[in-house]
Amino acid sequence: MHHAPFYLKLSQDDSWYMDRPHFHESVEFLLPVSHGGQMFVENQVYDLAPATMFILPDATLHKTLGNEDGECCPYERYVLHVPLSTLHAISTPKTDLYQRVLESSRMVELGEEYEHLIALLRALDHTQEPGEEPFGADILQMNLLSSFLVEALSAAPRREEAANALSVEQHMLTPTREGTLRIDLVLAYLQEHMAEKLTLDQIAAEFYISKYYLSHCFKAATGFSVGQYLINTRILEARRMLQDGGRVAQVGEAVGFHSNEHFIRTFTKLTGISPKQYARQFAGVDKS
Repeated sequence: MHHAPFYLKLSQDDSWYMDRPHFHESVEFLLPVSHGGQMFVENQVYDLAPATMFILPDATLHKTLGNEDGECCPYERYVLHVPLSTLHAISTPKTDLYQRVLESSRMVELGEEYEHLIALLRALDHTQEPGEEPFGADILQMNLLSSFLVEALSAAPRREEAANALSVEQHMLTPTREGTLRIDLVLAYLQEHMAEKLTLDQIAAEFYISKYYLSHCFKAATGFSVGQYLINTRILEARRMLQDGGRVAQVGEAVGFHSNEHFIRTFTKLTGISPKQYARQFAGVDKS
């Protein structure tokens, strides 16, 4: 299967709102050009603002939280998607770009590097303009991409060194008669019990609150519903199990789908490919 070396777009929206969380099979670099709400990624919430950069490895569940009424708009940002095949092709024995992506902080506060990285993306974007390509255009394009990747990842601190994120543990609501709810504990519970047949009533009972209060708190802190989070978490785990050689029917049941048809339909909807087709991509691949 042919993969494009990258996808780059400068996007601007007068009003926008991502209605569900999602993940990609590629690595995403997002650089806001203007203020645009917040982003939920890996159980943390960050502000979307200029002079920051987001580095999202493949299969990282995330969602941008904008305003439907356009209060913080227009929102402008560069979005760069780099397939793993491109990262591996550019990497060398001394410079493993994908490993550096995994080690990097998900949100990076940039200083003087910001304008330089934006300039690189702008130049890279120009290489996508239609027209006759001069000799060596493809090499120059990959040189620009390589420069951006190396400089962006060099500017990113290791994850253990970064402590500037706003955790959803801090994302409390005003106490009510039911008390405040620590959403980080709910997230941990969902991850730990994803294989079980969970209902909203059951989850709410675990935390001694009503399902309506649970739904309200969860939506306020993360931007999406309990059900959306649970389904995406299950599909991400299924993805990992299929990569490791798991059989479709067993994988679906292991992550909490009690109908094979429902698992296949949901996996295909969220990934764009059936679980059987997905598993075939990794058949015989040495993952050592």
